[in-house]
Amino acid sequence: MKLKRRTEDGFNMSFLDVMACGLGAVILIFILVDFQAFTQTPAPEQQKLEQELAAAENAAQQLQQSIDEINQKIAMEAGKQQESEENQDETTQQQEQLLQAISDQLAVVADLENQLAAVASVPTPDANIALSGTGEQNYITGMRVEGKHIGILIDKSASMMGDNLVDVLGKLALPDNQKIAAAKWRRTRRVANWLLARLPQTSKVSVVAFSEQARVLGMRPVNSAGASGSLKAIAKDLGGIVPEGGTNLQEGLSAIMTANPDLTDLYLITDGLPTLGKGLPLKCRNFISSKKSISSECRQLLFLETVKRGPRGVSVNVILLPIEGDPFAPALYWSWTNSNGGTFLSPAPEWP
Repeated sequence: MKLKRRTEDGFNMSFLDVMACGLGAVILIFILVDFQAFTQTPAPEQQKLEQELAAAENAAQQLQQSIDEINQKIAMEAGKQQESEENQDETTQQQEQLLQAISDQLAVVADLENQLAAVASVPTPDANIALSGTGEQNYITGMRVEGKHIGILIDKSASMMGDNLVDVLGKLALPDNQKIAAAKWRRTRRVANWLLARLPQTSKVSVVAFSEQARVLGMRPVNSAGASGSLKAIAKDLGGIVPEGGTNLQEGLSAIMTANPDLTDLYLITDGLPTLGKGLPLKCRNFISSKKSISSECRQLLFLETVKRGPRGVSVNVILLPIEGDPFAPALYWSWTNSNGGTFLSPAPEWP
């Protein structure tokens, strides 16, 4: 029997499946489209805000960095200021200590000045002769006039009129009154008066002026320091002496020992080594030549010979008013005074 073909319906199961699949595809497409709508690029306003936010954050970071730098500088400046304040405090403290030390020194100086003024206003007990001036004779010189039997030996040679040979030669032709007025000789007389004014009241004194010859000054060979008339007579005789001739220290020493054999202390005022005397070696004697000068070496030898012939057990003190061209005099005179416990003094030009 022939089968009869059934009439097929267009809307069967297969068609429905295809339609369902298509619908699912459409739904999937819509889903994908909606997802892309949510993940697309932000709107321009939001992007602008995000840029501004990033710029603000960057500016904030820079500002914070600037703040940190400023704080660091402030801390450094504070440290420097603190150190400066500490240094300033230390400097101020040192200045205060220095000012205090200066103040103390000024107080000491003022006290010494007051003491000196007080001492200067009191009459000196042993000032036997009034000296002109402003009190310089009372200054400490390192030399004291002391002893029971004192001898003062004054060099009155021609060299005592000047500080150099040219000056001395220029004064040799002057009249006596101008020789006496020579500055160096006036200073020599003032030194002698300074010694006389400082004599202890209980001592005995003999004064001799010497050049080529020696002369005892005063009314008698030995005078009492407490007798003002005797000292004034010595000062008067000294004022009339005219410097002249060479320097024979041996004559002076011999005269002072003859005047007072009990001499204990000797004070010599001179300007250099002797130029005349006995005991010179043959090489220093001018037998043939008429030359009157003497070499420096021979003056040294003559001095040593004079010391050998001088007094023993006497304290010798020397006041040297040096003349140019006699460089060995200070050392030799110092050695002489040092060997017997005396004092050597080469004072400044303004003393006494």
